[in-house]
Amino acid sequence: MMNHPLTIFWPATPAPDIDEIQFSFQFCRKMSRYFCKMAYPDALWIDYDVHETFETLLSQADGDVLILVNEPEVVLSPQAIRILLKAGQSGHNICGPVYNQSLFPTQIAALPAMYVDMDSFLEVADIMAKQQNLGCVEADRLDPACISFCLDFLKKLKVNNGLLSFPKDPPAWAAHSQVVARGALLHAGFLKAFSSHRDDLVRLIPDDGVKEILDVGCAMGGYGKTVKELRPEIRVTGVELNPCMAQTAAPFYDEIINVPMERAHFSTRFDLINCGDILEHLTDPWAMLNRLHGLLRDQGHLVLSIPNAGHWSISRALLQGRFQYVPLGLLCIGHLRWFTEESIRSSLLEAGFSVEVFESQQIPPTPSGEKFIRDMCDTGYGDETSLRTNEFIVRAFKI
Repeated sequence: MMNHPLTIFWPATPAPDIDEIQFSFQFCRKMSRYFCKMAYPDALWIDYDVHETFETLLSQADGDVLILVNEPEVVLSPQAIRILLKAGQSGHNICGPVYNQSLFPTQIAALPAMYVDMDSFLEVADIMAKQQNLGCVEADRLDPACISFCLDFLKKLKVNNGLLSFPKDPPAWAAHSQVVARGALLHAGFLKAFSSHRDDLVRLIPDDGVKEILDVGCAMGGYGKTVKELRPEIRVTGVELNPCMAQTAAPFYDEIINVPMERAHFSTRFDLINCGDILEHLTDPWAMLNRLHGLLRDQGHLVLSIPNAGHWSISRALLQGRFQYVPLGLLCIGHLRWFTEESIRSSLLEAGFSVEVFESQQIPPTPSGEKFIRDMCDTGYGDETSLRTNEFIVRAFKI
């Protein structure tokens, strides 16, 4: 067997029947493997079947450390791979990274800045890796999404379970010391965005006069769930193209229509239509705005969120000759159309809407993002508000 520095096991898990998530599974594996080669060109990468036995896994591994990925929707940073290997070589037999989000509090990263694409993800990961005060801290239990083990330690364990239950059910090693490497950042959670509660949109429902809401592209029902918790008297209808997500959303809506919005038929008009990050996914969003206008009662409201094509991360990438689609976000693989503040305002006006609330959501940029914004504005080539804005939140009424 060749002498590899470490082995990374990646789960060959089938993706659910959701286009963005299928792309996400491919994207996460592709980027993680690329970053693995960036960190250690000689590392051994193995795609494993979760039904394989533990002994089969160990028989294929080589090197000092085994990084076992159990969740296919994570992105390993090269910095995290280096840190996990060094942690194992320093005597930490069981070690976990930190994540942008996790159900395990000790593994929620103290992010020095928010990232919005792979470039800024690497920038943040690099900042964290260089922070000397992070180090490793003990943990009672680790997030099973990704755990690194010293290979010699694993070979001494008595494990009767197959990989399907390891490391989710870790009786063989739970009694041993476990640590979290607080400087080792992984990205996790594209799928979770489909169940977002969208408090930013729910708060724009007027206090009075709203009895029926149409939620276009309701995904897994986070918006409907929040509305029903706060305003149970409102009847909420959801439209969702994907049958898997529509089924998940159904308990939170009075009615779910599982067809494309362009083909959906309604027996009533609505007091408010919610359109959270939907228009950019449509072939003809301008025709959809006209249709939504017709589905509203007089003085009815349209609430929408839409990403800004003028954000600094997009502008910088284009100036550098790059355009990388991601599973979800500003450059989501499902985006077909692009808007700036001027173009979405004019589109709403042409469709017969008057804007009464227009908010520019601004995630603070990374250090290099801040420098790019300053350079663009100082030379007269950039609009600072547009460069800082990642998304528009809008409420308009029918005129």
